[in-house]
Amino acid sequence: MAFRCQLQPFILLLFCMVSISYAVSDSEILLKFKSSLTNHTALKSWKNNSKPICDGKRTNWVGVVCQEGSILGLKLDNMGLSGTIDSNALIALSNLRTLSFMNNNFNGSVPKFNKLTGLRSIYLSYNRFSGHIPGNAFEGMVRLNKLYLSKNRFTGPIPASVATLPKLWDLKLDGNRFSGKIPDFKQKELHVVDLSNNQLEGPIPSSLRKMNPDMFAGNKGVCGAPLKPCESTLADPNDNIGPYLKKMISIWVIEMRIVVGGFLLLAIVAFIVIIQRKKQQPTLIVKASTNPKTEAGLKVEDRASAASSPKLTFLRDEDDRDKFDLPDLLKGSAEILGSGCFGASYKTALPMGLPWW
Repeated sequence: MAFRCQLQPFILLLFCMVSISYAVSDSEILLKFKSSLTNHTALKSWKNNSKPICDGKRTNWVGVVCQEGSILGLKLDNMGLSGTIDSNALIALSNLRTLSFMNNNFNGSVPKFNKLTGLRSIYLSYNRFSGHIPGNAFEGMVRLNKLYLSKNRFTGPIPASVATLPKLWDLKLDGNRFSGKIPDFKQKELHVVDLSNNQLEGPIPSSLRKMNPDMFAGNKGVCGAPLKPCESTLADPNDNIGPYLKKMISIWVIEMRIVVGGFLLLAIVAFIVIIQRKKQQPTLIVKASTNPKTEAGLKVEDRASAASSPKLTFLRDEDDRDKFDLPDLLKGSAEILGSGCFGASYKTALPMGLPWW
């Protein structure tokens, strides 16, 4: 029993020595990463030798950014590199903060960087990356403040995880084929969001309305401040309406148009009928006779004008001896004979004793 107790510290010490001896060095990590690349002639200085990779801020390996003797980042721009970016091989670099692979020949889907939670900047612009970026591609990267994916061939919607990165303040997605609506970015310190020359559509979120209009150029379907106003402000709420309800609304709109059109047609027909009747209205002549041989007539030329300014015209022969005028008519007693389309008809006895109607 005592021998076992004495043996346990020895085994523990041996285990620690073995673990230390098998710890992966920074040079081994980078050489493994290099093996996933093709056409890496620009990385000739990446080889196992007695010199350390970092000597304070000075580096002995091209493209490696050093700070205080540790690897801070990789800046491998304009080197003609291709192949695969093995992000898993870089997990062991605990102080890694930036990765830049701009202007190379990488293609395929975007690398999985969300395991490198300490990254603060990623630069992948001017490559040949393509395809759909998963919505959670950048989830958990709470320190990421710069993301450059410009001038690639990405398609599909902008990944939702980008809009929720708490430290993000510089985002460049221009020159791709992103489609769909622009997500509502929640970052308060967002300075630059370049979404130009994509296939985006819909209104610009309120969080981006203070951006330069050039940041949205080349997207034919994008509208709202700072660009031209959207054609219909009712389009946004209807996006969440079910297909059946949308169909019912469309049918209702069509029916209302038919009803309104019918009423307008009836109004036009009624107006035409009234005009035609007025044109066909006959002239009314009222006659008054004093004896069988002579007669006086009253002509009403225009019923509409008579209502506003009544005018009576007496028609007589030159040799008519029994003459009467309007005051004579007003002095006589009258009785109604009947009424018609043009008013009532009366019979009156003139003061001279001759009846007139």
